Amino acid sequence: MIKRKIKVEYLRRRQDSKIGLTYEDLTKPGQEPWEVDAVENSEVFTLFTNQGKVSKTQASQYSIINEEAEQMLAEELEIESQREADEKRAKKLAHKINHYFAANNLSSEEVEWDVLNKGGFRDGKTPGWVTIKVKTSHSSWYQGAGELHSPSIYFTQVPLAVEQEARELQAIRMKHQNDFKFDFLGTEYAKRIIREADHPNY
Repeated sequence: MIKRKIKVEYLRRRQDSKIGLTYEDLTKPGQEPWEVDAVENSEVFTLFTNQGKVSKTQASQYSIINEEAEQMLAEELEIESQREADEKRAKKLAHKINHYFAANNLSSEEVEWDVLNKGGFRDGKTPGWVTIKVKTSHSSWYQGAGELHSPSIYFTQVPLAVEQEARELQAIRMKHQNDFKFDFLGTEYAKRIIREADHPNY
């Protein structure tokens, strides 16, 4: 048996209790997905046969949900089967990026960007660097003490010279984000963060 936690989210149409994985699955002719009145549900599976089928003791009454769980398990197992090769490639990429930072005495410390004084941030304001990821803060601070401020935006940057390596490495790490055995520490790479905000980082 394969023990693995797989959560399948699905929808139940209020009108007739029809089950679907997406709103598109539940649309009728001439209807738009946003017009579907449905309730969001989920089922969790923790036991599968060695052939990757949902255990009979946990099987849903809906075949579409069982099939989705089995597909999700198959995808996870396929990704995990690529872990060794991906780790090897990721470590090689990380080494090249880290070496470039060291050889050129580049700092990976966070840079504060005061949006009130400098305006919105964009790559053109940091020649030689490129943004490979953007993340907006979801801190609960903004719903409390910081409610008068806009959420901080974090731009992850690397030098243009290693942009392709960084993007490939980031894609590998993202691919394995749910694989707890992947060596994220060993594939960490140098980068710098530009924090665009209208307030200090309390």
